[in-house]
Amino acid sequence: MEKKSVSDSRDKKRLFQKLNNQEKTLAVVILAAMLVGAWLPGRIIVATSPSLNHRIFFMSSVNIKKVKPGDYLVFRHTVTPFIHKGLNKENNRLIKKVGCCPGEILSRDTDSQFFCAGMFLGKALTEDSKGRSLPQFHFTGRVPDNSFFMVGANPRSFDSKYFGFVHADEILYKALPLW
Repeated sequence: MEKKSVSDSRDKKRLFQKLNNQEKTLAVVILAAMLVGAWLPGRIIVATSPSLNHRIFFMSSVNIKKVKPGDYLVFRHTVTPFIHKGLNKENNRLIKKVGCCPGEILSRDTDSQFFCAGMFLGKALTEDSKGRSLPQFHFTGRVPDNSFFMVGANPRSFDSKYFGFVHADEILYKALPLW
């Protein structure tokens, strides 16, 4: 039996050696495509929300210590069970851009406008487009450790202006815009 496995191994090696360079390259490319095809779909996220400037993102692991304003993060926020989840009721992931990081000064003025280190992040609205009242996040001070203030690109984006900080434990991925 051991001879057969050695013989099978030699046959496969001879078969690969019989291929010309172009066929070997094609075989390697097909194998690589199969491996990437099995891994890649779970790493791509398509965002249809108008609160983002990009539509397709590649999800990568995230090092919380290296997150900076402007980075996109995918997270599950436990304080937002009331958000309309679209067609998929199990969709409980959000993607937003980091507006303010731990240690930075976040402020809200009397007109409900938020600023991080003096940079304008957005204004909290009192009602949504259907006239329903929106929750309001009231905070002025240093962003707590392991917390992030998340913002969308659209002025009507439902983000930290309404649901508050996102804790590092809720962050799933860093999202790199592809398109």
